[in-house]
Amino acid sequence: MTATATTACCRLCGAAALDVVLVHERTPRNISYLPRAEELATDEPVSVEVLRCGGCGFVQLTEPPSETYYDDYLMTVSHSPQMRRYQQAQAERFVDRFGLRGKRVVEAGCGDGHYLSILAGLGVDAVGTEPSARFRAVALETGLPVHGGYVTVSDGVPGAPYDGFVTREVVEHVPDPNDFLRALRDCLTPDGVGLVEVPSLEQALEHGRFYDFFPDHVNYFSAGTLARALETNGFLVCEVSRGMNGEYLEAWVRADAGRDLPSLRRAVDSTTEDLRAFLDGHAAAGRRVAVWGSGAKGLTTMAVAGVDASRVAYVVDADPYKVGRFTPVSHLPVVPPAHLAAEPVDAVVVTALAYRDEIVATLRGELGFGGTIAVLGPRLELLEPGVPG
Repeated sequence: MTATATTACCRLCGAAALDVVLVHERTPRNISYLPRAEELATDEPVSVEVLRCGGCGFVQLTEPPSETYYDDYLMTVSHSPQMRRYQQAQAERFVDRFGLRGKRVVEAGCGDGHYLSILAGLGVDAVGTEPSARFRAVALETGLPVHGGYVTVSDGVPGAPYDGFVTREVVEHVPDPNDFLRALRDCLTPDGVGLVEVPSLEQALEHGRFYDFFPDHVNYFSAGTLARALETNGFLVCEVSRGMNGEYLEAWVRADAGRDLPSLRRAVDSTTEDLRAFLDGHAAAGRRVAVWGSGAKGLTTMAVAGVDASRVAYVVDADPYKVGRFTPVSHLPVVPPAHLAAEPVDAVVVTALAYRDEIVATLRGELGFGGTIAVLGPRLELLEPGVPG
């Protein structure tokens, strides 16, 4: 039976429906802190509530660490030969998968700099960020650039833009995972890539590991909630896999270019300007133009660009159910491919992009069309007479 937490909202989706699923009455207040003998008298346990969001399923703790919690944090794992082998193999997969040799990559939360040095050894132009002054001092001994401070949208990532990022065993600590992930998305080039590693919630649940829940980790990701968090904050998730004997989740991501809405406005301008200039130039020279394709792409483009009978003679389509009709808005007749022989034109604009190769082959081959072929795109692509697609 679960109790309902009334004082917190989900830090991933914002929902207030949080259920208490586990309570530790006595846990260490900081697992990176091992007290000295003289500090034992003041060492007291704390209580921890583990919550699950009834909206998105995200598992989390009620209270995040203080803002200065990680300023003096120091917990390394690179002393382990097993971990060193694991990190080396993972870094090699990351660099090879995304072709990052010679590219700029930032590691957010680089700790002691060990992984950063592996990346550099693989030919990557590696840069780190690390809020802990103690960690940062150790990392700087690698000779690689390491910036201080926390990664947030307001502060950004120093040295951006980057071709890629890595963040390992970090997102589970941050009080606002959405802000952290958005900041990483913002620091990338349009085709940037990334690798996110977090402890696996599945591992804890599969093996009844209540001891995996402690104050240092405020976020507990399953494969599903990790993917949703990344997608919400502007990433395309290529793969989520388990690593290190199931201990970790690895999310391999790309920047989601579909989130770049301003590029759509630019595409409208560039595509319609190119198309109008092409049609106007042919009209001024007394040359006739046809459009091939009365599907959604062609109809939308012609309507937005203001194409009419003064610029285009007709629209070609191989679909017999469309022949004999007219295009909406532009009101151009739809004719079969054979009509090109009956009423020749000097140029054809291909808008049925999924069938581009088939249409170009039909024009140059079966129909013997020797004029100019233009293919719709962000910029109009011209195939001069006699040039195959």
